[in-house]
Amino acid sequence: MSQVLSWDKRELKKRAEKIEKAKDGPPKDVLAEIKNWISRSRQEHEETRKHSQEQNMSIVAMILALSSVSSEMSPAQHAKAQEYLSLQLAIRDRQQIVKVLCQRHPDILTAAIRDAVDAYTPMIRHVHQAVNLSDTLWDFERFLTDLLKISIVNDTKKEQQGQQQQSQQPQKAPSVEDFVDLLHRHQSSCHKFIHQFAKNGKEMTEWWKEYIHMAAANFRKNDTPPPSESIVSDKMTTGGLQQALETEFSHLSPADQKTIHEELDAWKSYIDQLHHASTARITAVIKRTHSTPFGPGAYLARWQQLLDDTPITPATAQGPVRHGADRAVKENSRANIEGADAHRDGSQEAEQQQIQKAVADKMPTAPVCEAVSRLLWPKFRQALISQ
Repeated sequence: MSQVLSWDKRELKKRAEKIEKAKDGPPKDVLAEIKNWISRSRQEHEETRKHSQEQNMSIVAMILALSSVSSEMSPAQHAKAQEYLSLQLAIRDRQQIVKVLCQRHPDILTAAIRDAVDAYTPMIRHVHQAVNLSDTLWDFERFLTDLLKISIVNDTKKEQQGQQQQSQQPQKAPSVEDFVDLLHRHQSSCHKFIHQFAKNGKEMTEWWKEYIHMAAANFRKNDTPPPSESIVSDKMTTGGLQQALETEFSHLSPADQKTIHEELDAWKSYIDQLHHASTARITAVIKRTHSTPFGPGAYLARWQQLLDDTPITPATAQGPVRHGADRAVKENSRANIEGADAHRDGSQEAEQQQIQKAVADKMPTAPVCEAVSRLLWPKFRQALISQ
């Protein structure tokens, strides 16, 4: 992971240095101020973003407005300054990830891997004795080969007249049903492994039975979970948080309570619709109707909705705040680490857009819960902090 992140960081630095050396790029003092802003506290970053959003100014324009550096730039220079800020933030993120995962003392990642290996070593030894590993690895290789055949939809290479030439051969992207069929074809290998595991590893089978019973016991509604050292107190995790929110709710005016009730009812209806849509998709997949490009799941839809609602800095020095759902934002997000657009066949692009539109038309729209966020969210955070 460290090597991958380091490679990413080098490529990002090359792009940043290219902007720094460009004769028609942003002024040097502008780039210096951007790097200086990145090194400031999170509170200052949040304040700058807040002002940027309120005043419909790009984040770069706001950074310069809050400094002594002139913000006079051409549209092209402003666009490069925005790109430079994005690159520097990406470099900073990778530096922090490497620092946390690979350079922290004590080394938490290494300790976690060592603990996991130690915990599963007895089971690995039992599996080695109970299962024919040669057959298992052979079955796994066949599964991976089949998986790669389905997954790879890039252009193929073929040799013509002694030279390697790329051929544009658009292929249909794999569907959910393709992967379901893959699992059906190889489920016998899984059954064989589990049969050997259960027949020859009686002790391991008992371990798993005990684990399942213990895990299920933790979901009993009236049972109190064992004490923990979490930063969130045991009181909050055993009903205290709900009581705190109910108390805060009772202190609101009748009009605010009515608004919150309406927003929560709308949100419950939205979640129910997501789950109904998920159930319909899994039914279609099982019946092989080929009517849905995506499999079941409600949480991915919520994640996509959060991405689409995320505010994005204006593209120009003065302009409206963009959002993740904007077409220009989505097109920019397709750029790879080197800044180039990821190669996609035209027919595949059109097909993907049609799929996304069809799915979006069938998905419910998330309601706006402004009153809940404004009146109860601060109380929720305070309850977690104070207990």
